[in-house]
Amino acid sequence: MRVDVDSAAITANVRALRAIIGVPVCGVVKADGYGHGALRSATAMLDGGAAMLGVVDLQEALALRRAGIDAPLLAWLHGAGTDFRVAAAHEIQVAVSSIAQLEAAAAAGATIHLKLDTGLGRNGIARGDRARAIARAIELARGGARIRGAMSHLAGSSREADLAQVADFAAALEQAAPLGLEVRHLANSQGALALPEARFDLVRIGMAAYGIDPNGPAGGDGAAAASLGLVPAMRVTAAFVDGVASCGLDDGLLPALGAPVRIGGETARVVAIDPCRLRIEPALTGEGVLWGDPATGDPSADAWAAAAGTIGYETVTRMAAARRGSAAAADAGTAVTADAATAPRRVLELGLDGEPQRLLGEVIGVKRAEAGLGISYGGEYVTPGETTLALVGLGYADGVTRSASGRPAVLAGEAHPIRGRVAMDQVVLDIGDRLASVGDPVELAHASAPELTGMIGARVAVELAGSIADADEMESLGFAIGARLRAGDAVLLIGPLGAGKTTLTRGIGAALGARGTVQSPTFVLARTHRTAAGPALQHVDAYRLLTDDDEEAELDDLDLDLEGAITVAEWGAPLEHALESWLRVEIERPVAGDDDDGDGDVSPRTVRLSGHGPAWPAGRVRGLAADRAADDDERQERA
Repeated sequence: MRVDVDSAAITANVRALRAIIGVPVCGVVKADGYGHGALRSATAMLDGGAAMLGVVDLQEALALRRAGIDAPLLAWLHGAGTDFRVAAAHEIQVAVSSIAQLEAAAAAGATIHLKLDTGLGRNGIARGDRARAIARAIELARGGARIRGAMSHLAGSSREADLAQVADFAAALEQAAPLGLEVRHLANSQGALALPEARFDLVRIGMAAYGIDPNGPAGGDGAAAASLGLVPAMRVTAAFVDGVASCGLDDGLLPALGAPVRIGGETARVVAIDPCRLRIEPALTGEGVLWGDPATGDPSADAWAAAAGTIGYETVTRMAAARRGSAAAADAGTAVTADAATAPRRVLELGLDGEPQRLLGEVIGVKRAEAGLGISYGGEYVTPGETTLALVGLGYADGVTRSASGRPAVLAGEAHPIRGRVAMDQVVLDIGDRLASVGDPVELAHASAPELTGMIGARVAVELAGSIADADEMESLGFAIGARLRAGDAVLLIGPLGAGKTTLTRGIGAALGARGTVQSPTFVLARTHRTAAGPALQHVDAYRLLTDDDEEAELDDLDLDLEGAITVAEWGAPLEHALESWLRVEIERPVAGDDDDGDGDVSPRTVRLSGHGPAWPAGRVRGLAADRAADDDERQERA
């Protein structure tokens, strides 16, 4: 499958929208630019006259800064571990949705926008906390804090409801008048086009900038967007042979049965979509256009959305998954890796066999809400009474389809249905009078959302987790890891005495063809093995390298080649400060043993593998599980 993006179309769309709306625009490039590529989209929007750029979190903002974007950036969703000093250091403006976030951002010296909930029921300072939050912001501003703006978000329930939000926002701005705010913004693409009263000083333009009608698929022909002078920027094609193409759900496609596919001058319809296979009838052969620009005869993204029962937003955003494997070199600088200091937890957990298990996230906001509050776009769910809402930082850009509304998410061991529409980057749980805290883990089982399949968004990390029955299986896992290591890689093994760290390293050594016996380095601190694979294997015991504060290992006394060799460190967590990238392998065991190689103990272990840094993107971690059976066969042949 091929995903082509026309940057010139994005630029032209922004220019057209600016002319229609008449106020400055913030070009929104969150979720890998709605699947179009964050860097490409950011550059195109700035070329079209965007005054600033909007992203969901600091992780996305940092990726743009590192890629050379120096325009004003605003990030508005933050996890429990967010370090606002990062925002201040890189001149990234932040919107805060609670008094706690306000305090932290002000203390860090970040430039702040107050995000107020005026009726969307998601992210934003609750109405009940508003007066106190604004009063505190005024107090902090007098002490030197930089409070630049205020924002909210329209629910799009009806014109009357949106106008009520406009009035509520205006009233809040009156309370905030002593702040002397420079910029006030409420409207997204839909609101900016339909409601001039919502434009204030700035509007945030997302989907419309990519040429998709923000009001939804309508007739599925893209006519509404074309009437505004907008041109779709994305074209998706696939090679079909006798009606079959080698792409599917794993590439981000939605189960859109009946969606049109254009091959030559003929139109076929989708009749089946599997993880890696797409079938159409009639069974045509040739290059098929799944969607593109209807003005040139292509089907529209809206047609695919209508067939899938969703909106064009979700259809194109999911293409971030496909672009990971395509020629997306223009956006190579925007690759992101998991970091709690800059983004909420978003992890697709796979079993050690590579099968999806759970989508893992965290609570990013908890607020008490009044009765009668509509939740998310359209206000389809209304709180029946005063209640507590828990906001979770996962959405359809991360693999939770919009159709997942009503499905259970597990918080503190208890399942709560997702309330309201699933958004691009967040869902809401109504937890009644139960307690929850920012940072609490949340999980969505794969069985509850089978559309996850293997699709992951551009900002979702992949972790492998499962049970290891005995020492032989632990060594087999090490062999699978070792077969994919290269010079400069580091593997940090975390686990108690007797967990099997040395056994796993022995498997790594077997895959590399290490010379000599791989054994615990406890008494020598480090052993170096020459290997048939080329790079030496450095086997380190980091436990004895701990400094007095027990936080970072001291490496000055070791002659380690971190660039030319492969390093495996037992008790390896303290080495993280010295590395740009590493694979973390956490091992838990129910019963402590007497030795560290696990040879005499067959009690099961639980293992979790996670990649950190640019050398361990999600695709590479996922690859560790892809061919374990083949690795087992190869290991046995070598033995």
